[in-house]
Amino acid sequence: MEFSYKVTESEFREAWRVERKASSRSSLKTAAFWMLIMFGLLLLYLVIQPPRAPGAADQRRVAPSSIAKAANSSKPPSDYLERVGPFLVLAGVWILVVTGLVPMRLRYLYRRDPRMQGQFTVNITRNSISTENTAGTTSTSAWNVYDYWCEGKGVIVLMFNSGTYSVLSLAGLSEPQRGDLRGILSAALPKR
Repeated sequence: MEFSYKVTESEFREAWRVERKASSRSSLKTAAFWMLIMFGLLLLYLVIQPPRAPGAADQRRVAPSSIAKAANSSKPPSDYLERVGPFLVLAGVWILVVTGLVPMRLRYLYRRDPRMQGQFTVNITRNSISTENTAGTTSTSAWNVYDYWCEGKGVIVLMFNSGTYSVLSLAGLSEPQRGDLRGILSAALPKR
C-alpha cells in the first residue's frame, strides 16, 4: 500500500497528544506530582512564616462589643491571601506553562523541522515500511524497530523502540484504505 501526505501543524499536535496518552508517561501522574510539590511548598511556607501579631488595622476598629467579638474570632480575608498568595502565583505560572508554553513549543518544533514542511510518500507492506520525503530523507525499516502503534483523530503514530515516533496522516485516505492500513499495522505491531 502506497500513499502520500503532508503533516499539518494540527496533525503534529494531535500526534504529540496521542503519543503522550499512549506512552507510559501519564499526564495525570505528572500533574499529580506537580500539585504535590506545590502543596508541599505551601505547607513549608505556612510553617516557616512567623505568626502574625494583631496589627494596627485590628486596633482601629470601633464597634459594639458583640460585633467586635465576632470580628476578632475570624481572620480578615487579606490574611488568607497573604498566606496562600505564593501558592496561587505558583499555580498560575504552572497553568500558564501548560496551556501556553507547551503549544508554543510544539508550534516551534513543527516549523523548525524541514521534514514536516515536505511531502511524505509511504509504502507499507506486511514486512516493512518505506518513507521518502521531499526534504531529502529516505528510510526503509522492518517492523521490529517499532514498539507499537496508536491512532488519533486523523493520524496514526508509530512508536520506535527508542521512544521517538513517526506520524502518518490519514487525511488523504478513503475509509477502505484506512481499514487496509489498520489491518497491516495490526498484523505487524500491537496497538495501544
